[in-house]
Parts: sequence; C-alpha cells; structure tokens
Amino acid sequence: MSTAFTTGAKVRFAQQRLSTLAPRDRKGLAGRIGVVQTDGKLVKKPTVYFPADGARSELRLFRVEPAHLELVENPPDTSITPTVDAGANQSAHANSNAEAPALQDNGELSQSDLDKLFE
Repeated sequence: MSTAFTTGAKVRFAQQRLSTLAPRDRKGLAGRIGVVQTDGKLVKKPTVYFPADGARSELRLFRVEPAHLELVENPPDTSITPTVDAGANQSAHANSNAEAPALQDNGELSQSDLDKLFE
C-alpha cells in the first residue's frame, strides 16, 4: 500500500528504510525533515527537498518510494473558500498597501497580474 503525499507535506524517512542504508547515508538522513514538491495525485513517487541543516547541505531526492517515507505534518489548507468572512480577511491585511489582484471567471489570475507578482 502506498501513500499519496500532498505538495508541501513535511516527511521524513521511515526507520525501517533508514535501517537498510549504509551508515553514512543513514547519518545524513536520520531525523531530517523534507518537503514534498510534487502532487501525489499526479506523481506516484514524489520529489522531496531537504533544506540545509547545520553541516548537512540541501538535498533534493527524485522519485522517492512513498513506502519509505512517513508523514510529519500536512501543509496548511491554503485554498480560498467563498465562506471566509470578508471582515476578518480585511483586518488580517490591514497593513498591506498593495491591492489584491482580481481572479478571472475561471478562478485564475490574468497574465498581467501574474507578472506583477514577480516584479
């Protein structure tokens, strides 16, 4: 049985998998938390990014067997729903001078709005 991990989920290698690795590899991965960078609904074997941690440099592993991973934390739900209280949303962004870009009818940003986000 394999698990589909959501993009942004925090994972680590399962102890069972670590026990089969060479001592050097085990030391480099034991206890290290990585972030899934691919959508489990689209890709069976995710890409996992491990940021630099102390003396350990950053590491990106491609096509990791999901059975070798265990979930540490799911990403926060960042989807926008129409039931969100507009007043609460305005107070959260009261210090922002930038106007939020408008979504098109299909729920996506226009190309010009996307370009503005990366200026």
